[in-house]
Amino acid sequence: MATEAYRSLYGDLSKLKDPSLLDDPANGGGADTELFQLLLAVSEAVDNYCNRRFYALTEERRFDGAGDALLHVPDLIAVASLATDENGDGEYETAWDAADYQLLPLNAAPTEHWGSPYNAVRARSSGAKRQFARGEARVRISGTWGYGERLEPSGSLLAGPAGSAADSLAVDRASDFAAGQTIAVGDERMLVTGTSAQGLTVRRGLNGTAPAAHADNAAVSIVRWPAPVERAALINAARIWTRAPAFEPFYVGPGMDTDVRMLLEPYRLGAA
Repeated sequence: MATEAYRSLYGDLSKLKDPSLLDDPANGGGADTELFQLLLAVSEAVDNYCNRRFYALTEERRFDGAGDALLHVPDLIAVASLATDENGDGEYETAWDAADYQLLPLNAAPTEHWGSPYNAVRARSSGAKRQFARGEARVRISGTWGYGERLEPSGSLLAGPAGSAADSLAVDRASDFAAGQTIAVGDERMLVTGTSAQGLTVRRGLNGTAPAAHADNAAVSIVRWPAPVERAALINAARIWTRAPAFEPFYVGPGMDTDVRMLLEPYRLGAA
């Protein structure tokens, strides 16, 4: 089975295989590919259960305008550009400056460990714009979407330059990383799919970011998830592994364990 790597995982193999954390029989190195795929499936299930995405996705989105100063949006981390289509021709000819709008709630701070995402954009009374144009798909926002993105210094730097197409990175200490982690180098996000004495094997341009060349000694950060979300993913992955020792094929059921639901319930959108 090949290692798929198309989005972030909420946890890594070092934590999943550590019996001191999970008292789980997954310790050892013989099943890393299967464990990686299981953690990938469980991370997807966590997002589906909570009706939101916990990893940061960089993309352009379009919204209907209501003809007033407030635009409700799904979980938002940052805005790169905002433009409106004032006459309905699909051209988005009116660009908004950062001074024209505010992200709400004002104190959300989605890049902090204690923060939460923005969920609305408001035209500022002191700005050049007063409202969002009324009509279908009148607002275009390019930005970073998701519950949040917290970057933690890894302690390592790149130990050599990396081209935009390289699928391996030399780092000061590969032991600072684990398969399954999402890392940040500049504006690019990468998924660590394997580690060795020589460095890291990675999936480039993760979650909508653009693969780029990086210089020697560039800082490498690790993306961290809300602690309850990571713990829930690890617990669920460990329990599914225990229930299906043969693994091929495995089945991720629709239900969540009670303690996993308890951890995730505060993050669930639309919960009763």
